Parts: sequence; structure tokens; C-alpha cells
Amino acid sequence: MDVLRIEGVSKNFGGVTALVDFFMVQHENEITGIIGPNGAGKTTVFNLINGVYPLDNGRIFFINQDITESPAHKRAEMGISRTFQNIRLFKNLNVLDNMKVACGWKVRYSLWEEMIRLPRPQREEKEIDEKARYFLEYLNLTQYANQRPDNLPYGIQRRLELARTLMAEPKLLLLDEPAAGLNPKEVVSLMEMIKKLQQDYNLTIIIVEHHMELIMKICSLIHVLDFGKKIAVGKPEEIKRNESVLQAYLGDGA
Repeated sequence: MDVLRIEGVSKNFGGVTALVDFFMVQHENEITGIIGPNGAGKTTVFNLINGVYPLDNGRIFFINQDITESPAHKRAEMGISRTFQNIRLFKNLNVLDNMKVACGWKVRYSLWEEMIRLPRPQREEKEIDEKARYFLEYLNLTQYANQRPDNLPYGIQRRLELARTLMAEPKLLLLDEPAAGLNPKEVVSLMEMIKKLQQDYNLTIIIVEHHMELIMKICSLIHVLDFGKKIAVGKPEEIKRNESVLQAYLGDGA
């Protein structure tokens, strides 16, 4: 099944073209990469998929439903979750509460029910707490539950951000440069973690990344962008030998 289908999508910012006539099909339970030099339009693709930016042209379909006009919060409710290049954790909340926040849109009780402490708010809060603790344990973060994120090592903050996306029970997970700032040992751990998540939860994952070892080792298909245009798509071994890709990264001397 096609989880995501992008048809002829374009995006301009004033006089700057960020993406031109972009097509992409994402199959279920696959890990796909999007690569390209800085400014190629990779993060713009993510911002269009999850509704941060409106499209100028084209259509986007998620599980055969047209979401082109759907706002970002509706796309999240449908099962599209993402991380960002820059870590976006709530510094004034501890790790456990950072996890719980990701379920805020799923709460069904009213403010009145909470004020008079009816059973439903207590029941739902308990379920969210148990779910948050489960995913903290799953990603070996339990020991940090009562600490604030800004007191944790950078690699742990990255892992927490990934754990938080799981609270929304995503069908499609968008990872925007998850290896940024990580040391080689942490990158290896991240690769293993992503593969484990995909296998354990049948996740469909798209990764934007500059770390080529990560992309080449865990992605079954790679799309390559340069100046907003897709210049290649193929399996890792095909992308490694593609002359257009080598030229985009290394210049005319490639």
C-alpha cells in the first residue's frame, strides 16, 4: 500500500524557488531517504507533508486521502509525526511531562470534568502516564524521567524527541536530520534504534539526513534533490554511482 503520494508539488518563497514539480511515492513499512546539498529543498518537503507550509502547486495524498488542504493538526491526528533539525523540547517540563504533552490532542474530557475531578479525566491521565513511561523504558530513557531536557546530553535529547513522536502512534514518521550533532557511536545506536522502531511498530519512515552512512545503511530507496529539483531516485548502490548525484555534491570535478 502507498502510505504517501506527492504529485507535482512546488513551493516558492517570494522570488526564491524551494521546490519544483516534486513527485514521490512512499510505500508502507519502508525506510526512505531524502538527501541533497544544503538548500536543496529537503526540509521544505517535510514542511509541506506535515502542513507547516501550504503548497503552491500539486497534491499530497496520505493513505489514499487528499490532505492538500488539511491543516497541520489534522495531519498529526491522521498519523503523520515528525522531528525537527533543531530539537524542540519543552525546557520547563521534565522528560516525562514532555512525553505526555504529545498526547494533548487526544484528550477527550472537558475542562469542567477535570475541575470537578470526574472519573474520565483521571482514567485518561493514568493511561497517558503509563504510555509515556512505556516508551521511555522502550528507548532506555526511564532514568531521566524527572529531569529537565536541557540538563541532559545532546544525544539523549535527540532520543527523547524520537520517543515523543511515538506517543501519537504515527503511521508515517518524518525524521529531519536525526543524526545532527551526534558522535559516531551515537549514530550507530541511532541506526539500530530506527530499524528496531520500524520493525516493532511497522512504521513507515522518511529520513532527511546529511550523514551518508546512516542513509545508505538503513534506507531501501533514496531521493536526491538539488536546487529544489529531484535529480535522482534509486537504491543506495545506484545512488552511489549516479553521476548527477556526484556532481551535485562534489562539483564539476566529480
